[in-house]
Amino acid sequence: MPSITLTCPVCNFTKQMDVSAIPRPGTTVTCPVCKSLFPLQTDAQGVASEAGNTPALPEENQTPPSSKPVRQRPRTLTFAFTGDAREYFGIWIVNTLLRIVTLGFYSPWAKVRKRRYFCGNTLLDGAPFDYLADPWAILKGWLVAGLFFGLYSLTSRISPLIFAAISLLFLGIFPWVVVRSRIFNLRNSTHRNIHFGFNPEYREAYRVFLGWQLLLPLTIGILGPYVFYRQSRFLVENSRYGTTPFSFHATATDYFKIFLPLLVLIPVGFGAAVGIGVGAGVGFHNEKGAAVGIVFLLFALVYLIAGIYVRTALTNLAWNSTSLGQHRFASALRVRDLLWIYLSSAVAVICTLGLLAPWAVVRMVRYRLERTTVSGVGGFDAIRASEDQQVGAGPEELVDMVGFDLGL
Repeated sequence: MPSITLTCPVCNFTKQMDVSAIPRPGTTVTCPVCKSLFPLQTDAQGVASEAGNTPALPEENQTPPSSKPVRQRPRTLTFAFTGDAREYFGIWIVNTLLRIVTLGFYSPWAKVRKRRYFCGNTLLDGAPFDYLADPWAILKGWLVAGLFFGLYSLTSRISPLIFAAISLLFLGIFPWVVVRSRIFNLRNSTHRNIHFGFNPEYREAYRVFLGWQLLLPLTIGILGPYVFYRQSRFLVENSRYGTTPFSFHATATDYFKIFLPLLVLIPVGFGAAVGIGVGAGVGFHNEKGAAVGIVFLLFALVYLIAGIYVRTALTNLAWNSTSLGQHRFASALRVRDLLWIYLSSAVAVICTLGLLAPWAVVRMVRYRLERTTVSGVGGFDAIRASEDQQVGAGPEELVDMVGFDLGL
């Protein structure tokens, strides 16, 4: 006797029934488990089936109907920053005062408050980021890193031998510190409640942050662009969002092209500064002080422009070469914009004795986010979360104390 499977569309309860016992089409069926009512439908052959959950099997040699896949259009997702200088000033001034009163022990809480403010006000596709680090864990790391850094500074004055030993120790553990710091930071950063993560590839870390670094003096810095390339690729390709890894598409040639203009800019700038300085010295009736001042200012200006150019170009290249799944990032920072922001912010901060520092920070963050986009198909909702173990904050604090920037 042929039978058919009926499935409740609410609780998925299924039951086999003889075709002869199936009521006429259009009859309302009551689920014996959840008591839900659903209409019984018939297919083209007149065989009864429940409300669309049990499709009729195709007959032999019958071609199943073709279903065209839904084609999704690429779209561009934008970053946005919703914070403002007045709000951040309140956080900044409280953090500063409490750091002074507690002799620095409030620093972990100040760090978490600051990062939570900036992450919470950074939106991608309308959803904010979040920073979940525990200030107590950071305090432990801060104490360990402070002890190490204190010994490093103290021994540099009293014992060159111990100072050299500590320096070698730090050089040996530095790649490990980089990896652990990256794991801690990304593990505590989320978007849409999905954590970022970093793979603990220590062997590659020692290769790019120690092996290639030691070759730099031997090559008079010529390998510098290649070292930047290897370090950027390592940091990006071992990062992930949930279980989806980031990809890096830049080549070493792209990095050498960034540094190539410096081979012309720095010698020409230095020569022009010396020439103008000498000429000014003659004009000032051999007042050597004025000539030295002009040379210093011009050389500082060339150094500033070169530094901003390299940093801007490296940031754009890193983001423009990074993708996540079917999404590709893009950064369009401009040197002239950043030069104006740096110079005008420096003047404002100096003239207000530092009180406009929060305004300068917010201004820079907003500009960087407004010039960064993500293009691709669909959203980030399909990315799956991952399970990672928490790590200590010691390496993160040590990286902060030595001022090493691991960001893109």
